[in-house]
Amino acid sequence: MAPFRLALISMPWPLANRPSIQLGTLKSFLKSKAPEVKTDCYHPYLEVGNLLGLKGYTDIAERTWVAESVYAYLLNPKRRPEITALFAKEYSTKAKGNPPDLENISRQIRRLHQREHLDLPWSSYDLIGFSLCLSQLTSSLYMIRQIRKDHPRCPIVVGGSSCAGELGYSLLANLPEIDFVVSGEGELPLLSLINRIKKGDFKSDYSAGILWRDQGGNIAGGGLEQLSNLKELPVPDYNDYFSLLGCQSRLANLIPTLPVETSRGCWWHRVRSGSVDRACKFCNLNLQWRGYRSKNQTQVAREMEELASKHSSVKFSFVDNILDSRKLKGIFKSISNLDRGFEIFAELRASVSRGDLIQMRKAGVNQVQIGVEALSTRLLGKINKGTTAIQNIEAMKHCEELGIQHASNLILGFPTSDSKDVEETLYNLKFVLPYQPLRKVRFWLGQNSPVDLHPEQFGILNVANHPHYKKLLPDSLAESLCLMIKTYRGDRTKQKKLWRPVARELANWQEHYLSLRKDHCPAPLLGYRDGGDFLLIRRRTRDYQMETFRLKGFSRDIYRFCETRRTLEQIRHELPRVSSDKLEKFISHMVKKRLMFREGDQALSLAVNEEPHKILCGAE
Repeated sequence: MAPFRLALISMPWPLANRPSIQLGTLKSFLKSKAPEVKTDCYHPYLEVGNLLGLKGYTDIAERTWVAESVYAYLLNPKRRPEITALFAKEYSTKAKGNPPDLENISRQIRRLHQREHLDLPWSSYDLIGFSLCLSQLTSSLYMIRQIRKDHPRCPIVVGGSSCAGELGYSLLANLPEIDFVVSGEGELPLLSLINRIKKGDFKSDYSAGILWRDQGGNIAGGGLEQLSNLKELPVPDYNDYFSLLGCQSRLANLIPTLPVETSRGCWWHRVRSGSVDRACKFCNLNLQWRGYRSKNQTQVAREMEELASKHSSVKFSFVDNILDSRKLKGIFKSISNLDRGFEIFAELRASVSRGDLIQMRKAGVNQVQIGVEALSTRLLGKINKGTTAIQNIEAMKHCEELGIQHASNLILGFPTSDSKDVEETLYNLKFVLPYQPLRKVRFWLGQNSPVDLHPEQFGILNVANHPHYKKLLPDSLAESLCLMIKTYRGDRTKQKKLWRPVARELANWQEHYLSLRKDHCPAPLLGYRDGGDFLLIRRRTRDYQMETFRLKGFSRDIYRFCETRRTLEQIRHELPRVSSDKLEKFISHMVKKRLMFREGDQALSLAVNEEPHKILCGAE
């Protein structure tokens, strides 16, 4: 009996410097559970990256509307003038210089697919699957239609974060080229679908996690089916990616970043009685998960060890929406014990402790994205972030101190934010100027985020697909599909005006920080050195100048104790000889000079240790 043949495809625009963890995980899982299935993984985005060059590809891939425009130009010839205008506008708002020639790029990409992909024997596969995630809608639709045109009997399934729930249902309802949708996590539903196809069993009900059309053409199925324990997941198989990478001449010097996952879902996100009870109000990253599951530290370290040895790379990216706070220190201690010079990226909540960050830095974490979102505790409450401004500032400080780059966002224009939120943000911004600047991000409405599910609570009306989709998608798909990015009527104009001063301050902060770093690199912009019975604090300013502050006696002791945020009660307990009056006066003096930050009864020293090696070597 011939083996079951499965093709898995990831179209542009994932980052070209990393294999698809979706394809790699599915392939290794099927190999462990159904070894008779022969799985071939295709990464056309890698070949497009070679065609455009890594920088040219990345400049497009990092901008959703720019990325979607490239294949929309091929899909929707009637709208090419509008697509070209959208491409140019969106490209120019994020990058310096003129946008590339969209017509030329699209023509080159079409020729590439004709030469490398469209003549492949797709009919020899029993099932073709597409991974549909961020910025892969138009590219996947283009390839699906091209394959279906020449291979009409080959069944096609789509899955991924853009196919969960209503998103997947609408794809199946409106695109006859698609035969099945995996809604949610893919391993168990895909295995079930393969078994059904092998048996020719299309009459009985499919298991949860799959959408399909019954004999009457009606859509059936749905729900989620996922692994109860991530121990069942083998190490991702990235062999197909690396085999293809070896043939890409313009990417010959590329050292790929290897994606790994330690968990699925979000432990902060809680659902009760069919409605979101606790979640970040803007977030829709967990549509494909139910609950939260995480791997143990041994499994994570073993996977990284195997992948590093196999692919000769020390660069890793944790793709988790949120790391397991209970296992954080243990996981990174196990990674440290591997004694490899890793470079690791991870996403973190601002509640991460200094001790955990130190352990992460020792393991090789040198880049993070912190879920800051706001520098106003009042606004963080509205967002339901579960953190405070002082926690955000503390996390930013520790990253600065430990040499961890962080690319974190400040959301502007969240519905129902008001002038008090802006005032608090502007005040707090004055204290973080010595740290790496936050990126300005305008609020956007995501499908099935809490704001989308309860628009009336946020003064939102007439929610619909974003109007850019009308330019990008052919026929009436822009209105009939349920799509990820939404538009709405509400207070957007008011919010844009309200947050304009913050946008200006963010731009000034960026310029200020970059300029001072050139003058004073590698010293921190606000740092200290401990002289034992005194503390020397230095704030570095323009023209290589600096302000100097010396703290002695109890002043030094308080400042050092507040390396992490402390309550006034904790400080008094640690330093009982300091009267409440002296403590209040000292903290007020430090806050006035912006050497400390205070929120309620908590205080945080802002200067970072100029000798981080002492922290990492355990001298503190």
